[in-house]
Amino acid sequence: MGSMIGFIEGIVQWKDERTIIVNVSGVGYVLFVTPEVQHSAEIGSPILLWTHMAVREDALDLYGFLNRDALVFFRLLIGISGIGPKSALNILSLADRGTLIHAVQKGDASYLTKVSGIGKKIAEKIILELKDSAKNIRHQKISFVARSRFSEGIYKK
Repeated sequence: MGSMIGFIEGIVQWKDERTIIVNVSGVGYVLFVTPEVQHSAEIGSPILLWTHMAVREDALDLYGFLNRDALVFFRLLIGISGIGPKSALNILSLADRGTLIHAVQKGDASYLTKVSGIGKKIAEKIILELKDSAKNIRHQKISFVARSRFSEGIYKK
């Protein structure tokens, strides 16, 4: 799943409970964010957010994440039928990714039903569709870190 805007880097201009506005060269981008982003975003401070653009008939919405791992997990969630971007953001707002991955691996549907709009049926679907992905996320993260360190070595030379 691609996105037209891969990341946004600028100054935090404004924030509320669910969104922040990042000023990039005089253009204010509104991004829907998790509490993790919300707490780290300080008005007047620089920020870099990895993004996902959701295109709907009546809107173009940007979702912002502090790192690529969060973006990848978000995209795994919205790849599940019945889970849209707002629901995926609510799921990511429930707890850190490690806790969510653990709940998926344990098959703990009741944990996921704490999210508004996620019933038992959808929670079980999330677990079914993400169980294998959750096992691979840790391996992918280690592989990504190794590739990043290798790339950094090339660019430093």
